[in-house]
Amino acid sequence: MSQKPGQLKMLPISAVHPDPKNPRTDMGDLDQLAHELKSIGQMDAITVYPHPERDGDYQIQGGHRRHAAALRAGLTELKCEVIPTPANAAMDLYTEALSTGTNHLQLDYLGQSQALQGLLTEGKSEAWIAKNFKIDKAEVKPRARLASQPKVAKLHERGTIDLLTAADILDVETETGDGSLFESVVDELESTRWKQDQRDVTRLIEQKKANAKRDLLRAELTAQDAVEIDSENRYSGKWSKTEAVLSVEEHIKAGHQFDVSTPESVNWWAKTKSKAKQVSPERKAELELVRKLNGTLPTSKRARQQFVVSKIQDKKALSDAEDRELFTEVVLAADTLTQERKQLIAQAINLPLPEPENEENAWDESFRKRCSIWEEQAYDLIFKLTLGQQVRLYSWLQAASAEDMSHKTNLYQRDSWEKAARWKPMATWYNRLIRYFGYVPDRDEVEAMRWATDQDSQFSVGFEVELPAEAEMVCGKCGQQSIAPGEHAGECPTCDGGVA
Repeated sequence: MSQKPGQLKMLPISAVHPDPKNPRTDMGDLDQLAHELKSIGQMDAITVYPHPERDGDYQIQGGHRRHAAALRAGLTELKCEVIPTPANAAMDLYTEALSTGTNHLQLDYLGQSQALQGLLTEGKSEAWIAKNFKIDKAEVKPRARLASQPKVAKLHERGTIDLLTAADILDVETETGDGSLFESVVDELESTRWKQDQRDVTRLIEQKKANAKRDLLRAELTAQDAVEIDSENRYSGKWSKTEAVLSVEEHIKAGHQFDVSTPESVNWWAKTKSKAKQVSPERKAELELVRKLNGTLPTSKRARQQFVVSKIQDKKALSDAEDRELFTEVVLAADTLTQERKQLIAQAINLPLPEPENEENAWDESFRKRCSIWEEQAYDLIFKLTLGQQVRLYSWLQAASAEDMSHKTNLYQRDSWEKAARWKPMATWYNRLIRYFGYVPDRDEVEAMRWATDQDSQFSVGFEVELPAEAEMVCGKCGQQSIAPGEHAGECPTCDGGVA
């Protein structure tokens, strides 16, 4: 931080005060510094300016560790550089703190977060902070958020969680308004010695949210004098779930007992008149496991979906190669790799499909081996395509079954909901071809679409193809070249022998 030199003075240490906004909460080991101050004296002056609230006293801008060490050493005076009151003392303080580290103790992680938050509060942009302090712009705000929660900052500093996961933890109290839930998550993470990925922490958060909801629902029912069924009754055969639609009061009056299986649902149990069936310990354990899983799998689902969303939203989650590898696996997914899809892939990558030779059939080992080799070669060729090429290929494959039937008019028919549904993938593909590929359907395609629409307009709603204007005027011979009104015999100049 550059500034005009101030006036050097010896000031009483009692007149020099730390800045309450100082982000350096950890002064480090002061014993060595205190010993040096006491034995050889103070070499570097502390930078101070007139205290904003105490007349005749001063506030520290730079040198908080030297001040603390001087107090420990028992010094009564300090060498100070007195500067005029800064225009923005807070800004200078945060800048000074973040710039320290070459010859002094570097600001600890929490202190850095507090300084970053201070600069943002003072109006500095993320781009300015990133440029001046060599911090990734995307990390400025997430790191600044940690200033309010030292425990979470410590978890990130020691490598237990990353910044995205830290943000998820900080959101817990904001979203739920439950401080104890936040503390519970942090306490559990503090007890672990291993790095936790975002998926694991998200699952932990969701499970604790679910448990909190379940406990709240259980408490509300218990407060109304409802009785929770215990394990012995649940598997005794003397009680069974009732499907009766009753209010809580009516269930209680009927002597039913409740079971909170998930945070969103309550099961009510009623005594049964049928003869009790003995449940073996093994069966009881199995039923208890199923009950437990039914209560926890919804949490796993939410955590998994949040994990996927985070990876989709994170531009750097996967490398380009990893994205192409993932897409290649999707394109060649075994459960969707139909013969129609294989045919289209073979055309796109110019790798002919193997055919049975001589008297081979589809189940012969030799033929199946050649097919396996083809799939390996196809994987390599598709992986080498750009991501854009892969997307175009995949969009084509989605219409594979329809493309296989597109040479027959019955694909275009829509005189029933069943036929309309069969036509829909092709309609979707036509619209994508027209919108993104610049394709213009030829005269026969247009005629087939119009014929099918006329068959029964009731089932054509929602399955239309938005034809481009050029499709209205195509050559009657080649079916592709656009022609202008008045062209000779409705043919393009090429097909008409060059006659305009």
